[in-house]
Amino acid sequence: MSNDFDQVIWVVVSQDLQIEKVQDEIGKTIGFLDEAWKHKRIDEKAADIFNILCKKKFALLLDNIWKWFDLTRIGVPLPTQRNGSKIIFTTRLIDVCFQMEAHKKIKVECLQQAEALKLFLDKVGAETLDRHPHIRKLAETMADECGGLPLALITIGRPMSSKRTPGEWKYAMKALRQSAASVFPGIGKKMFPQLKFSYDCLPDEKVRSCFLYCCLFPSGFPIRKSELIHCWIGEGLLDQHTDLSSVRNQGEYILGSLIDACLLEDIRSDIVKMHDVIRDMALWIASESEMDKFCVKAGMHLKEQPVAETWEDVRRVSLMGNQIESLTQISVCPNLRTLFLGKNELKVIINDFFNFMPKLKVLNLSFNINLEELPVGIAQLVSLEHLDLSYTGLKTLPVELKVLENLKYLNIEHTLDLKTIPPQLISNLSKLKVLKMVGSGYEWLVEEVERLAYLNVLTISIESLSLLERAMKSYKFQTCNVEAVILKLFKGSRSLSISALADIQPLDVLVVYDCEDLEEVKIEHEEIVSAGCFRSVTFVKLARCPKLKDATWIFFVPHLVKLAIHECQDLEEVISEDKLDEVDELTENSNVFSELEALDLQKLPKLKKIYRHALPFPKLKEGIIKECPQLRKLPLNTESGKGQKIVIQGEEEWWENVEWEDESTPNHFLHSFRPIYL
Repeated sequence: MSNDFDQVIWVVVSQDLQIEKVQDEIGKTIGFLDEAWKHKRIDEKAADIFNILCKKKFALLLDNIWKWFDLTRIGVPLPTQRNGSKIIFTTRLIDVCFQMEAHKKIKVECLQQAEALKLFLDKVGAETLDRHPHIRKLAETMADECGGLPLALITIGRPMSSKRTPGEWKYAMKALRQSAASVFPGIGKKMFPQLKFSYDCLPDEKVRSCFLYCCLFPSGFPIRKSELIHCWIGEGLLDQHTDLSSVRNQGEYILGSLIDACLLEDIRSDIVKMHDVIRDMALWIASESEMDKFCVKAGMHLKEQPVAETWEDVRRVSLMGNQIESLTQISVCPNLRTLFLGKNELKVIINDFFNFMPKLKVLNLSFNINLEELPVGIAQLVSLEHLDLSYTGLKTLPVELKVLENLKYLNIEHTLDLKTIPPQLISNLSKLKVLKMVGSGYEWLVEEVERLAYLNVLTISIESLSLLERAMKSYKFQTCNVEAVILKLFKGSRSLSISALADIQPLDVLVVYDCEDLEEVKIEHEEIVSAGCFRSVTFVKLARCPKLKDATWIFFVPHLVKLAIHECQDLEEVISEDKLDEVDELTENSNVFSELEALDLQKLPKLKKIYRHALPFPKLKEGIIKECPQLRKLPLNTESGKGQKIVIQGEEEWWENVEWEDESTPNHFLHSFRPIYL
């Protein structure tokens, strides 16, 4: 760069912005070194800097900006095409990019695997790596744990240079997966304070609390945005005196702030993750807090309930992602607000387990598929507002749930064995605002739901045309936010019109499965199609419909993010060319699949075509093509997925026989393929 500019200036701005300090750094570089200049006023220094730089083609690098400031106050002339000068700055906050009116924004990603490994091995050193033949392999694994973050690679690599035996490395690896600070005592002081700047710069304590809440999830866990926001609501972290839609909007705004600050990773439109090192930092911050005490033992392969000797002051506990089978110890937790017990192997919870948790607001028992019943003692949770029982093996709900008069969120999604719920149990939960029942074995009771005066969000499964008709006439179905609908079974129905669902807002998930006679899913009225329909739907799944021929109606779902089609044995085309020709005037300016991020096609033995020509797929990240032997041509060319890192998973034999648009297309996707072994 120095060959292209008359003057190159690099200034570290830092968090505590001092205009005069920045001026002094610039002054040193351009020749103002005498004592007289140092004693000038800010406006005088600005004039001196301007008089020099306005006559030069300069490059100014401003490192680590945390907030907007006026460059002209410093004395820097604004770059123009005529003067050819450039101003480059780094910041951790996307808002600063907009406030500084950056013409081009470049996100600095974490290091790729090879670069990360090289940096880590350099810090460990050849002497240690060559001590034992196993150490280098262990070092490679440990480098992966750092997730490409240079600060972590350096801070962890240096102390590992003194570990000379495989046993030391294995111990460090195990501890690192639980908490970096536990195995590297100095890491908190060396690494976390630098990362903590991003945390400290969050707008207020509310946003900081929402961020810390994310460390309750296991390392690397994909966190669904909507579920996280509802947990925040349940714990009372968001505004409580506005309607649910406004509170959820606030949650989305906070999520955006955390993503912009690089404290959360935006994996998909509905999923975020917390980088392992950022999670360690959050746990470190939480451990220092006097107010919000955490006990996080998520993803630690525990087989038994940990002894809760010091939970009197704990506010949040997460035992998520372990192999705990029973909860038989009574824990006294007078201040506990959130308890995560999901993704375990729970079979038994003793009746008295919840006796001493009077302030518990959020309880997550999801993904315990062996849990067939709840203890009647759950009635002791008088403050409970959020109860997640999704993906459990429950066969019935205890009548004692009726007394949970503060419950506002109940999730019984995908409880396939849940066949009975005591009469009036649901309608007795008078404060319920969110009821999620998609995939439950329990048939939706329209009458009970009608009595829920405050119900705002609903997800349901519908198993017949008659129930669909009743639902469409239901007042709650018309006034609630119906976010997910599963249409299943529909015995004897060869054709299914979904036109009635076209205008439901904000329908996000639409699933059709286990319809053994179904040959066609259609949208009937042309005026619905031409006006646009299913505008809020982002996820469509079709599964186990063996006679279904195509899924052309998906063409008219404009904002589809994920499409999954499984076990539809007669399906020949995803979008039928013949059916599109029937509405050709609507297809000329189509942006079909323009927002698609994930395509999942499995066990479709007759599938030959996805779409009639190549598509740009500007947001596609992942494609799974499994057991689709006749699908020889993909709708891809060299323009598809530009700027995206697309991963295509499938059988190696299938991939080798794909017929490409032209000779250059296979090179374009050369590094995209990942083999699936059946």
